[in-house]
Amino acid sequence: MLENQSIKIASRYFQRAFDSQMEGNIKLARQNYLTSIEIHPTAEAYVNLGWTFSREEYFEEAIKQCNKALELDINYGMAYSDIGYYMLQLNKTDEAIIWLEEAVLQEKFEGIFYTFYNLGRAFEKRGEWQKGIEMYNKSLLQKPGFKLAKMKLLNLSSKLN
Repeated sequence: MLENQSIKIASRYFQRAFDSQMEGNIKLARQNYLTSIEIHPTAEAYVNLGWTFSREEYFEEAIKQCNKALELDINYGMAYSDIGYYMLQLNKTDEAIIWLEEAVLQEKFEGIFYTFYNLGRAFEKRGEWQKGIEMYNKSLLQKPGFKLAKMKLLNLSSKLN
């Protein structure tokens, strides 16, 4: 009974945090994610907390939060995906690919199209254009009309011709 109540309260703080995040109030989002985690930690809350750090380019701290998420749920694909993205932001392309490839092995998760998109970016950065094109196509299969992937695909395809 007490555990259920804790989960409900933590969920309310998580929702406040998410709403603040969507409104662009990063500091309030961070505070509410931290409160939610203190009451009842979840992988999703840690990943979103990491996102708040990434908005201020604290990528190392964002990675730490994603690793905490993986301690709670080793199969949480979004944590792998976000670490891969942060590695890309830190110009650690090879490491990014490892994390992103691990992400796509996890159960389907919302936003997997971003994972394929970021894999495309990583392969493109390494000069592996064919693999980049393949990943942009996979991104578009997951989310038809995804403009960033479409633009990257057209740009990279034109370089091959």
